[in-house]
Amino acid sequence: MTTLSSQTVRLGASPATKAEAIGLAAGLLAAAGHIDPAYRESMWAREKVANTYLGEGIAIPHGMLKDRELIKSTGLSVVQVPGGVEWNPGEQVRLVVGIAAASDEHLQILANLTRVLGDEKLIEELVTTDDPEVIVSRLTGAPAPAAPAPAGEAPDLAGYARAEVVVPLEHGLHARPATELVNLASGFASDVRVQHGDRVANGKSLASLLSIGAGANARVTLLARGDDQDAALAALTAAVESGLGEGPDAAGPAPEGTISREPAVAFRPAGDATAVPG
Repeated sequence: MTTLSSQTVRLGASPATKAEAIGLAAGLLAAAGHIDPAYRESMWAREKVANTYLGEGIAIPHGMLKDRELIKSTGLSVVQVPGGVEWNPGEQVRLVVGIAAASDEHLQILANLTRVLGDEKLIEELVTTDDPEVIVSRLTGAPAPAAPAPAGEAPDLAGYARAEVVVPLEHGLHARPATELVNLASGFASDVRVQHGDRVANGKSLASLLSIGAGANARVTLLARGDDQDAALAALTAAVESGLGEGPDAAGPAPEGTISREPAVAFRPAGDATAVPG
């Protein structure tokens, strides 16, 4: 079954409330056979414990982990709200992307979505188009290659403490566990970064984390710099290794041939790290 198609896109909607907008997103997923209709309540329950607002008028409502048996297949829906709907005080959402994640098939779409946040023209196109296929193609197509960073703009990771860890999740760092990581990182004063391959994310930004596309059993590097950096890394490492709230039944096997990570207390400066922004 297709993860996102014109069948799960609603154009020109005008929900009066956040709850109504989530109901529309859930209804599209249910009509396409991705979820049991009861999953709508789970998506609303998630809003009470996490902020699903990405920024730039985009939100990604999704359900609670305990209700994943209500997901029949991975699916996404998009509700276009040209006039906007209040998500949180001071936050107007014009594009609602409903998520039902039974696997990691949606990660590329999320990565594409977070990368359009800096493109005002593309966002406007998605919010105003009268062709659902435009939304489908923009979010499911391969992202354009990132332009090389001008000299001096690569992130300076000198002085950061770091720890390498495998994300033990068969569905990768999708919205739910990424939210858990952001909430934990935000409790520390230190600057927190997460590196996957050549991409470095702000550990306190959901949109930034989703943009690195860390899939099943991805090896990532946690970085922190500040007065409480050691405490931050210890807590973040423990949280990632325990599944970021996904539970042991969601953990997949470690990739073959991986080397055991050094203990979380054995941090080292990250001055030798190389990365380019995603």
